[in-house]
Amino acid sequence: MKNPNKKNVNIPLKALLALSILVLLPLFVKGQDRELSIAEALAWSYSNNEQIKRYSERVTQKIYEDKAAKGNFLPSINFLAGYTYLSENMEVNTSQVKSSLDDLGGKYGAAFVETYGDEIGLSGITSEAAYSTIVNALGDLPAYNVVVDNQQIPTAAITATQPIFTGGKIIAGKKYAEAELETANIELKQVKNDIAHELIERYLDVVLLKQVVKTRFEVYNGMLKHKEQAARAIQLEILPKHVLLRAEVAVANAERDLSKDQNTLQLAKMALRTTMSMPDSEIFQVMDSIPYHELNLDFNQLLNTAYTQQPVLELIDQKEIMAKQSHTLEKSKFLPNVAAFGTYNMYRDQLPIIPSRFIVGVQAQINIFNGFKDVNKLKASSHLQKEVENAKQYATEQIHLLVKSNYINVLNQRKLYHSHLTTVDLAKENLRINTRRFEEGLGKSIDVIDASLLYEKSKVEQLVALNDYYKAIASLYTSVGEPEKIIPMIGSK
Repeated sequence: MKNPNKKNVNIPLKALLALSILVLLPLFVKGQDRELSIAEALAWSYSNNEQIKRYSERVTQKIYEDKAAKGNFLPSINFLAGYTYLSENMEVNTSQVKSSLDDLGGKYGAAFVETYGDEIGLSGITSEAAYSTIVNALGDLPAYNVVVDNQQIPTAAITATQPIFTGGKIIAGKKYAEAELETANIELKQVKNDIAHELIERYLDVVLLKQVVKTRFEVYNGMLKHKEQAARAIQLEILPKHVLLRAEVAVANAERDLSKDQNTLQLAKMALRTTMSMPDSEIFQVMDSIPYHELNLDFNQLLNTAYTQQPVLELIDQKEIMAKQSHTLEKSKFLPNVAAFGTYNMYRDQLPIIPSRFIVGVQAQINIFNGFKDVNKLKASSHLQKEVENAKQYATEQIHLLVKSNYINVLNQRKLYHSHLTTVDLAKENLRINTRRFEEGLGKSIDVIDASLLYEKSKVEQLVALNDYYKAIASLYTSVGEPEKIIPMIGSK
C-alpha cells in the first residue's frame, strides 16, 4: 500500500549526474598525485619554510625598532605621582641654623631701630648697639624646633623634556636603526636565496632519479624479455642451458639497481618535502623530465649583477653605514647635550615647601673627564670603519672568484652533456642491433646483456650530466644573487 503522505519527487537525469560529480570529484582529486612545478614548489617553500618565517619575524622586529628610534626626536612626557606617610610630623632642627637666625634677627632689629627709633623713643641707640644687644639676647635663648604639621604628603607632577642638541646622537641612532632594518631585509633575502638554491637542487635530484628509475625499469623489462627469449631458445635446444643463468643474473642485477634507485628516489622526495615544509598528508609529484636548454652567458654582466645583487656585499654595505654611525655616536660624547624641560606641579599646598606651579628651563650637560674612555672608544670606532672597508674588499674578491668558478663549471658541464648525446644514440642503436641479431639467431645472449648494460650506463650518465648542468647554472645564479632566474629554464606549469 502506498503512503498517501509521500510525495513523488522526479529528479532530472542531468541534475542527478551533476550532483554525483560534485560529490565524487573531491574524493577523486584528493586521491590523485598532483604534479608540482618547481615554481610552485618554490612558492610553497617561501610560504612555509620555518627558517624564512624566522627571518621574516626579525624584519618585523627591526621595523618596530626603527619606529622606536623616531621617538627620540619627540618630547618625553612623564606623569609622576606618589604618596608618603610619616610616622610623626617633621621638625626643622633650628639648632643647626640658630646662629644664622640670631644674626638675621639682629640685622632686622638694627634696621628697625635705625628707621623707627625716634618714633619709639630709641633715638639715642645706634644700629650697631641694637644689633649687638639683640644678637647677645637671642644667643642666650634655647633653640626651638619648627614642627611641620603634616604626616601625609601626596605628590603629583607632569614633566616634559625636549632634546634640542645632542651632538648628532639622535640622528646617528635613527640611521643606525635604518641600517639594521635594511640588514634584516638583506638577511631574509639571503635566506630565501639559500632555500631557493637548496630547493632547486633537491627538485632536480628528484627529477633525475625519477628518470633514472624509468631507465632502470626499461632495462629491467628488457632483461626479463631477453630471459624469456633465452628460456624458449633453450627449450628448443638452440642455446645451451648456461645462457639462461647469465640472463637470470642480469635480471637480478637490474632488479637490484632498480630497487636501490627507487629507495633513493623516496629519500630525495623526503628531502624536497623537508625544504618545502610540506606535511606528509600532501601528495605530490615532480615533473617527469626537464629538457635541455642552451644558455648564452655574459661573464661581465653576471659579475656586475653580483656586485649589486649579492647579499654578502649588500650586508657589508650596511655594516659600513653602521660603523660610520657608531663613529658619529662616539664623537657626540665630546659635545654638550642641550634639552628644554618643563614641570607642572599638583598638590602644591599639601607640600612642606610649596613649589611653583610651572617650572620651565633649558639645561646643558657635557662630560669633562671620564678616564679617557670616550677617547679610546672613538679610536676603536675609527678602526672598525677600516675593518669594514677591508672586509668589503676581501668579499668583492671572493665574489669575483665564486662567479668565475661557477661560470667555468657551467661551460664544462654543458660540454660534458653534449659529449654524452652521441654515446647514448650509439648505445641505443647497438642494443637494437644486438637484440635483433639474437632474435634472429645470429647473435649471442651475452652481447644483448652487455649492450643493455652499456645503454643503461650511458643513459644514466647523460641524465646525471644534464642534472649537473642545471645545478651548475643554479649555483651560478645563486652566486650573483638571482637564484630564481633558472626557474623559467627548468619550466613551470
